[in-house]
This record gives sequence, C-alpha cells and structure tokens, in this order.
Amino acid sequence: MIRHLFKLIWNKKKSNLLITLEVLFSFLVLFAVVTMGVVALERFNQPLGYSYNNVWLVEVDTRLTFDSVYNAQKRAIVDQLLLAMKQLPEIEQTSTWAIPPYSSYMSSYGEETNGKLVRIAIHHGSEDAKDVLGLQLLKGRWFEAADRSVNWKPVVINRLLAEQRFGNEDPLGKNPFPPGSDKPETRRNQDYRVVGVISDFRKGGEFTESMLTSIEYLPIEKTTQAISSNFLIKVRPGTTAEFKERLDRALTAVAKGWSFDIKTLEEMRQADFKPRIAFMITTGLISGFLLLMVALGLTGVLWQNVSRRTQEIGLRRALGSSERRIYQQILGELLVLTTFGLLVGTAIIIQFPLLDIITFVTSKAYIISFLISITFMYGITTVCGLYPSLLAVEVQPAEALHYE
Repeated sequence: MIRHLFKLIWNKKKSNLLITLEVLFSFLVLFAVVTMGVVALERFNQPLGYSYNNVWLVEVDTRLTFDSVYNAQKRAIVDQLLLAMKQLPEIEQTSTWAIPPYSSYMSSYGEETNGKLVRIAIHHGSEDAKDVLGLQLLKGRWFEAADRSVNWKPVVINRLLAEQRFGNEDPLGKNPFPPGSDKPETRRNQDYRVVGVISDFRKGGEFTESMLTSIEYLPIEKTTQAISSNFLIKVRPGTTAEFKERLDRALTAVAKGWSFDIKTLEEMRQADFKPRIAFMITTGLISGFLLLMVALGLTGVLWQNVSRRTQEIGLRRALGSSERRIYQQILGELLVLTTFGLLVGTAIIIQFPLLDIITFVTSKAYIISFLISITFMYGITTVCGLYPSLLAVEVQPAEALHYE
C-alpha cells in the first residue's frame, strides 16, 4: 500500500508539489507562533526572584529637580525624604533602588571574554532593598551599614551570574566582572567583591528571561549623582490608592519644588502586560487567519485533485476496491505529502539551535513547540482531507465511462 502511494504521488509530482509547499509554509509559521507561546508560558511560570505585592515606587522627576551635580544639600534632602516616609504608619520599610522592576530603564556593563560579549545588568540598592523587594538570598549576606566604611565595593550577584562566572567555585569575596579590557576605568580593574548571591532576578517581569545581574551597594552618603532618585517602599497590606495623595503631600512638604510620581509595582506590572498580551493575541489571530486560508486552499486543491481523478477512482471501484480502500488511499496520499513537507520543515528548524541562532529558547521549549506543531499539522491536513476523501468514496464505477 505504501509503495503504491509513493508511485501515485510521483506520477503527479507537479500537482503534489503545491500541497507539499503549503504544508511546509504552514508548519514554519505554526512553529514560530507556538514557540513564542511556549516560551512566554515557560517564562511566566518561573519565579521572578522578588515580590511586587504591596511595593510602591516613588520616583523623583529628575528633569525638574536634579542638575549634573548631586551635591551634599540634595543628598540631605533625600535622606530627609526617607525619614519622612518611615514616619507614616502605612509604610513598613523604605529603600533606594535605582532601576525599579517593570520599568523601561536599563543599565548594563559589557566586556568581551574569549571573543564573546558578556553583558551584565547593573542595579544599585541600599540596605533595606532586600526586605522591601523580598529578594531570596542563596549564599552570603546582603548589604549592611558596615559596608559604608570599607575601601572596596560590595556587590550582590544573582545565581545565573555566579554559575557562569565562577562555575562550582565559591564567588564570595571575588570580582564578578569578567576579565577583559586593561583600561583602569573598567569594573574588572576595580575592587568589587561579592558579598552575597540571590536567586535569578528578572527585572523586566514575567515574560522576560533572567539576565546576568549585579547589584551594587549605594548608601545615600556615597551617592555622587542623581541615581538615588527612586525609592521603593513596602506598604502595609490593605493600603489603598488614596494613600498616594497623602504621601505626595508629605514628600513635597519636605522637598519643596520637587515633583514626585507615585505608583505601585502592581500597576507597572499590568501596564507591562498590556502590550505584550496584545502583541501575542494579534500575532495569534493573524497566524490563525493565515492557517485558515491555507487550510481552505488545501481543501480546494484536494477537492480539485479528486474531481480530476474520477476516471481513475471509478476504474478502481470497478476492479473491486472497497469504499474503505479508496478513502484510505486519498488520506494516505495526503499524509505522505504532509510528511514530506514536515521533513523539509524539520531540516530547516533544527538548524537554528545547531547554529546557535536562537539562544533565548530552551531545549525543552523547542522540543515541546516542535511536537505541538507536528501534531497540529497532521491534524489540520487530516481534517482538510476528510471531505475530498468522502467525495472520492461516492464515485461510482459507471462514472468512469463518461470519460471514454
């Protein structure tokens, strides 16, 4: 049966090439869409490394408040702002944090190591930042007041950076930045020392991957620029949005003429979700519409193919072929053509991980996406072939005589 199917397909190779190309194109589009969905779902289910619940961001409008010099007077005002916030009963803890989660701000450091660029996300935080964000300490300690008097720069790194930079070695007390340039201003050539390791920290939120992350200690008295203009505060559970207005009044009373933007991390999270989910829905709808057009086209091509083979099918029925055999033949040809298209698509798809072109997709997500796409393609081509196969079954032997 299989040998006979291959012979029939080869005899009509030109017309069958269109079906194979449609299957190939549909498979590649479907795999891309499914991969995006699987990667998004995989990332969403991974831990963030911090907590956004009851955490608020107080951001100073640096365009109105700060100039190029962050002097002692401004540092004193920032210190007074922290004290004023601590006196409010709704606030449990306060901290300075330069680049808040779910924000579009980004600071990074990169150097080439062994011909490959290594980029590390840089954050700055104070002693209370760990408790405000609920960071998970895996090894060592967090920043403490004694770090203000040391003559080296304490940093806390995430697990991913510790594993990539040091492997199985203990990272505590070592410089986390990779060896590279000999320029004295590079972080590699400054006295940075790891004091602790936290779990993976995904500053960009649930739909982003974990980056190599280094958090540098930044107490108020060591601030030399407007980098401490962001405050993260932990409010008591049940605190409503009405508290924003009262908090703003308390801050402006301390820093007259300064402007503050107060929002919750939950609000920033929802704002981050909207464009991402909208993009995924739009991509899914466009891809679904495209696959529907391909399915309709595939059904039409098969329908036309069956209509042209009325004589062949009628003769097979006259020679004793049962309805079941005719049905199996039409579906079998379609599944063989589908397999040809999927084999070519598979050969293309496996090139991406082999050539290290797609690095953000894990092996697990890649395999799951591939299996889902293969299963769906066999399903959709089978459904497309059902009606043309039923038409072939209804062909009677006498109809073949009309072609004589």
